[in-house]
Amino acid sequence: MLQQLNLFDARFARARLLFSARQGLLVLGGVLVLAWCSARSLLWAADRATATAQAAQAAMAPLRAQVGALAAAQRSSGTTAELARLQHADATQRRVRAALEAGAAGVREGHAELLLALARQASGQLWITGLGVSDDGTAIDLEGRMTDSSVLTDYLRRLNAEPRFKGRPFAQLTLRGVDNNGAALPYTEFALRSSPATAPGATP
Repeated sequence: MLQQLNLFDARFARARLLFSARQGLLVLGGVLVLAWCSARSLLWAADRATATAQAAQAAMAPLRAQVGALAAAQRSSGTTAELARLQHADATQRRVRAALEAGAAGVREGHAELLLALARQASGQLWITGLGVSDDGTAIDLEGRMTDSSVLTDYLRRLNAEPRFKGRPFAQLTLRGVDNNGAALPYTEFALRSSPATAPGATP
């Protein structure tokens, strides 16, 4: 009786590889080709964008030149107008200063010194109720009250020692006694004027 023996074992069969080295090289080559094509495409797109930007810059150059010229002209015009305004203001201030220094506009320091002088010479028996000064400061009218008429002479002497009152003699003196119907102490009203009539444009 014949018996057949199978000496082939599947374990010893040649294994079939799914990916061979050749296939791996082909895949790698394809990837490299795609990468090179992509890089070339990107470089071409970048060159094209650069060329477009340069063309736009070149087209905008005349517009920029026109805008710069207009801005320069506007600045020049505004600077000229501002300079003219400042020169006019400076000339006006110089004229006013010259008029003040020449005394054409009255007393430069105003009437503050007159009020300070009156305040320094104030006393409990004599007080000022009215003050009139002309625009140029040359005429002064003074009104007041006093409980004792004898203090007026000493008051005028002390007032004449003040720099603003020195050399300004009063041309008219008016006195009027007031009894006030016995409601208070009697007093005397006085009026001193540097001219017979009230100076025109007086400041009360």
